[in-house]
Amino acid sequence: MTTNNFTTRQKLVAEFFGSATLVFVLVSSGLLADGVLEASPSIGVLFIGLATAGWLFVIVQMLGPISGAHVNPAVTVALLVTGDTDMKTARQYIPVQFLGGLVGVGLAGLTFVSTIGWEVFAISAVERPASTWLAEFFGTMLLVSAVVSLIRQESEWIGLAVGFTVGMGIIGTSSTAFFNPQVALARIFTSGIAGIQPFDAVMFMIASTLGGIAAGLMWRYLWPRPTPLDRSKSKPGDDTVLDEFAAES
Repeated sequence: MTTNNFTTRQKLVAEFFGSATLVFVLVSSGLLADGVLEASPSIGVLFIGLATAGWLFVIVQMLGPISGAHVNPAVTVALLVTGDTDMKTARQYIPVQFLGGLVGVGLAGLTFVSTIGWEVFAISAVERPASTWLAEFFGTMLLVSAVVSLIRQESEWIGLAVGFTVGMGIIGTSSTAFFNPQVALARIFTSGIAGIQPFDAVMFMIASTLGGIAAGLMWRYLWPRPTPLDRSKSKPGDDTVLDEFAAES
């Protein structure tokens, strides 16, 4: 998945749009289930899982060729560790991702304010116990592992894999799968079941960032760059890439 044909501004707009719409869909589905349909928490989590998984698939397929569709600071940091992105890109992407998430939660609140009468922005009181912090760490490792492995394979299934990983995490982990620091920050500002109180959000942000770094280090060892795919593409008689790979090994 190459993004070399696009300008920095185009990539940043793509990251902003993807981050904002990810949070918008996630929070909106929770507000719909909780505030409009008055569904049980278990059904609400199912709503959020299906909506988020589906939209993540669309985001990756739509924006992947432009920016790589990180939309997640933990993914950006992990790809920095593995060598799949550079420090300049990371410094540009991460603030835009956080800004996009905050815009997304505000838009979600605006679309429901006349329906359920809740505030557009409201500080959440939803608690997430300490055991869920560990779930965030390991869950983010799984998500990043899927991303890096499929990047290495140059797979066309990366959008589906990311969507399934997060969707299954939402309905199958104790943390309901934030796996994303910008999402954790944004979800402080919603009154719905998708919310999280500020202290727990900070812990989720730390846990998911550390999970991304841990996964990046693991994949830097398991499948370093240059990858075997890179080696197979080297020109006949050009030993530079092979020599570099041997030195790194």
